[in-house]
Amino acid sequence: MIHGQPFGVRNLIIFLTFSVILVTLVLQGLTLPSVIRALGLAGKKGMEPEERYARQLALKEALAYLEASKQDKSEAYAHAYDDLIDRYEHRAAAVSGEGGERAATKAEVYHELVRASRGAVEAERRTIIRLRDQGLISDDVQRRVERELDLEETRFDLRP
Repeated sequence: MIHGQPFGVRNLIIFLTFSVILVTLVLQGLTLPSVIRALGLAGKKGMEPEERYARQLALKEALAYLEASKQDKSEAYAHAYDDLIDRYEHRAAAVSGEGGERAATKAEVYHELVRASRGAVEAERRTIIRLRDQGLISDDVQRRVERELDLEETRFDLRP
């Protein structure tokens, strides 16, 4: 109050203050990610060369270990080792991103394997829930089986 008079532009000052805060926080906050991407400051997506090299070397060593271990085992274990070796070859192809048509095919097959595995786990989960809903299994059995299914699902999240 000046000389007993109310401050006449109080509402205008409050509105302008609100507008400035809104523009600086909300508008800039929403547009900043777009500006960063447009300027090329966002960084690279995907694996960096160092990570790609480390993964390739680790997968190569794992494949060598599996091949050597397979030689020491009887024919009864051959299918299991072949399956595991094939999975590692698919992962290696996906990491390398090179090798022409064969690597692309291996990567596609690996991604299809992951997709199909996830679908199979979901089918198992639906069946377990249906059996529990029908009263054919207890809640304890459902929890134990679902825990195993959860662990199986986490395997798919470890892909390169």
